[in-house]
Amino acid sequence: MLLPARTVKYIDALNREGDSFDYRKWLQRVREEEATQAEHVSPLISSGEPTPPAIDNPTDTPDRRAALMLARSRVLTRPATVPSPLRRINHEVIADTPEARLGRRIETVCNAWKQFQASRARDAVYGYLEEVSAIVEHYKARRKTDRLLRRSFKFADVQFEKDADPFTAVIRCTCDGSIDNKTTSKWSRALRYVAYCEVPSTALKAFMKQAGGVNACADRYARYYGRSSR
Repeated sequence: MLLPARTVKYIDALNREGDSFDYRKWLQRVREEEATQAEHVSPLISSGEPTPPAIDNPTDTPDRRAALMLARSRVLTRPATVPSPLRRINHEVIADTPEARLGRRIETVCNAWKQFQASRARDAVYGYLEEVSAIVEHYKARRKTDRLLRRSFKFADVQFEKDADPFTAVIRCTCDGSIDNKTTSKWSRALRYVAYCEVPSTALKAFMKQAGGVNACADRYARYYGRSSR
C-alpha cells in the first residue's frame, strides 16, 4: 500500500534526524513547502479561446421564468407516488439511528479482535489496531468522543470513565479482557503516536512497520510527547 506523500517525508526525516527530530518544526516546514508549491500551480487552465462576456444572471429572463413557473405548477399538481418497497426502505433508514450505527462499529472492532485471536500470522494485530484507530478517529473528527466512550463502556458492561483515553477505552472494551494493562497501555500509546502524526487508519500497518513496529511507536510517543498526553 502506498503511503501519502507527507507520511513518506515524515519517515525520511525521522530516519535522517533520529533523536534530534522535532515533529512540530518538521510539520511547519512541510506545510510551508506545500503552500509554496500550491502558489506555483495555476488554478485555471486556459484553452486559448476568447472568454465569452459575463452575464449577470443567464437564467433570469422572461422566457426562462415562464418555463420555471410552468414546470413548478406541474410538479405541484402531479405529486409522484412512492412504491411500497421504497416506503419500506425509507422506514428502515429512519430506524437506523446513530446509536445503532455506533453499536455496529463497536461490533466490527470486536470481530477484528476475534480474527486476531484466531490467526497465527505475525502481523495479525495490525488488523485489530486499524479498526480501533478507525472508530476513534471517526468520532473524534465529529467531536463525539464522549458518545463513543459511553457506548463502549456500556457495551463491555464496565464503569464509565469520563476522562479515559479513547484508544485505551476501546481496546479495553473490545478485547474480552484478554490482555493486561501493560499491553493495553502500549497499544494505546502506539495508536496515539500514529494519530499525532496524522496517519490515516488505512495506512497504519505500513507506517508502523516502517517506524519499527508497535513497540517502537509506543516508545516514540512516550519519548516525544509523554505518557500523559492525549
